Amino acid sequence: MRKSVPLFTVIILLTCMTLSISSCGCGFDCNNGNNRDEPTLLSLGFSDAIPEELKQVVIEVDSITFKRTGAENVVIDAFTIDALGLVDADSFQIDLLQYRGRNQLLVIDNLELDKGTYSEILITLIDGDINFSYAQQSDDSLKQINAPAAGLSLAGITLSEAAGKYTVEFGLAQSLQYQSSSDDYLLAVDGIHIEDNATAASLSGRVDSTLFNTVSPCNEKVDPESGNRVYLFAGTGLTSEQLADVFTSASSSTIPADSQAPFSVAALVKNSLIGSWEYAFGFLPPGTYTMAFACDTFTDGPVNYDGLVVPLPTDQIYEITLSDAEQKVCDINSSAVCE
Repeated sequence: MRKSVPLFTVIILLTCMTLSISSCGCGFDCNNGNNRDEPTLLSLGFSDAIPEELKQVVIEVDSITFKRTGAENVVIDAFTIDALGLVDADSFQIDLLQYRGRNQLLVIDNLELDKGTYSEILITLIDGDINFSYAQQSDDSLKQINAPAAGLSLAGITLSEAAGKYTVEFGLAQSLQYQSSSDDYLLAVDGIHIEDNATAASLSGRVDSTLFNTVSPCNEKVDPESGNRVYLFAGTGLTSEQLADVFTSASSSTIPADSQAPFSVAALVKNSLIGSWEYAFGFLPPGTYTMAFACDTFTDGPVNYDGLVVPLPTDQIYEITLSDAEQKVCDINSSAVCE
């Protein structure tokens, strides 16, 4: 049973993050308190890892549902957004490419929920219509975005504190999948995950542009600034044979044994103020990771294993450990050592 909650105010608010590396806080502080008789206040933001070839990825959000076993669903389907001049609007539209790294759009602010475990967060879109959800390609043409009929089903959360803040990270390099048969895009749940802002870490840095075209076949690129990505894999101690390009179990090409798909992918963005190239992973669970740079990623699609060489140059591997809420900086350079 769907349960509307009109008495909750949902606010959309731009945080003060820049498109490069973080330059101000996102309000990640959480109030302490464990009185289980009192509700908790939930805030939820949207963030993205950008695909290189698109100018916009616009989705129209129809509702956000918090599911709880043995209790009624809490459905947010009316949105009051002062910044957009919306009052009790039935939906809201967001261009995900506006929110990279630790830049996020706060879509729910201080929603009052009972403490406990919520088994699923379901985001439903208005899709199937190019006027609502669409991708703008590099040639300015628009392609319709569709989502699974049941919506985007994300892992649940457990609320135990007086306030909790979470971010839905849209890893579009993995989740936005072009469908050649219908000439549109599918927004799948692959690469979309939800993180607790109180513990989520970040990883960012600059990238030495000499790595773009120093080895074959990258030295034959017409545009050295294209086809460059940073891949992040879960765990350390991985061999180069285990590091693979983006793929899913639905790959139509054979996936070699022990190949590991990236946990997250970052495209490079040029900082217009200082001219440096930068990458950013905004909301990551704490733990160990292997980061790899590759300069020949033009053909890396989100579903099929493409057999790309990762890393390239072959020495560009960095082992990273992220602690709770750490904002780590690791510059990618010719020495292959974080600076």
